[in-house]
Amino acid sequence: MKRLFFAAVCFGALVSGISCKKGLPKQLDAIDRAATFLTTSFSPVLGRNYISRNPFSYGQSTLPMEFEIVNMRRFNGEPAPELTNDIYPVSVWKTTGAGSYTGYETSLAEIEAKRTIENHRIFEMRKGSGDVVVWGEVNTSKILTRPDSGYVFDVKVSNSGATRYYYNLRFMPYKQIPYDPNNYNAQTGMASSPALNANTSGITLTNFVRNKDDRTMSTGEVDVYFNKLVGGQGNTLTFKFLDSAYAPINPKLFNQTQWEKLVHGFDMKLTDTEVKYTVMYPIPLAPIQTLYTNGSGSRAAVKFGYYRLGPGGFGVTASLGFNFAIYQKGDWEIAFHFKNTSPKFAND
Repeated sequence: MKRLFFAAVCFGALVSGISCKKGLPKQLDAIDRAATFLTTSFSPVLGRNYISRNPFSYGQSTLPMEFEIVNMRRFNGEPAPELTNDIYPVSVWKTTGAGSYTGYETSLAEIEAKRTIENHRIFEMRKGSGDVVVWGEVNTSKILTRPDSGYVFDVKVSNSGATRYYYNLRFMPYKQIPYDPNNYNAQTGMASSPALNANTSGITLTNFVRNKDDRTMSTGEVDVYFNKLVGGQGNTLTFKFLDSAYAPINPKLFNQTQWEKLVHGFDMKLTDTEVKYTVMYPIPLAPIQTLYTNGSGSRAAVKFGYYRLGPGGFGVTASLGFNFAIYQKGDWEIAFHFKNTSPKFAND
């Protein structure tokens, strides 16, 4: 009877415009009916760090919100312990402020001091943002990749007053591709040929002429090879130049190249057959613009140049440019093969 009396009093107060706070439920946090995942299928290339930022549209939902992957399973409904149980150590930059990676580090030790080791699953969703993260520095041999249908998972989204589940999101990764540019088939993970050609390498040639006839050399006359060498420590990068018979061209002929600033590497060794650096992988180390990258920081940018006399006795600087990324630790060699004839150098 007391509760009925109080309710009647409150109703009367509302009708008359008088507030009645005591006993009324307070407004609870809510999730907007229109809130949804803008991205529901994630298909990164394995072997490299991947982040899908802001895949969730909050609408008018009350913030903050929390995200949690639930019921991760293979497409056929079987459990996926390779994603839910296996934990791997990965390198993570310690800070994004002062002291973060800049590209001005002068040793491997200085770079390493800016990273720490954390333990992570290969596939994760950040609790506070819903960002999807796939870690590249892990063993992916157990992961189902395309053309397999991959994985299905649900997401629990909640705030202090509500919970909602979003069902049947997809994780369908591609097989590892260790470098870019590449000529791999994304479905099979197999290279279509040993070398990159003009259609896939993206190299640029400026003022290159052919030694045999002084005619302009085209990019179609240069193949690019990525070779992963065996027997080393897994922390070197070597550049070579090869003539039509695959014999080494002396890199010192590229006499306008800034060898010390070519890549973010150390202990540079320039010989008559190659130039080698001690480096840390991946290359580039972080997706930021540095002295050694393109404008977006997505690829390392190298340029090899030399000076020669051009028509009429005027000096000409020739250059070969190449942008690339290597995601897999190793002792890598990049070789430029002039498959028809060598370039004409200053002393030709």
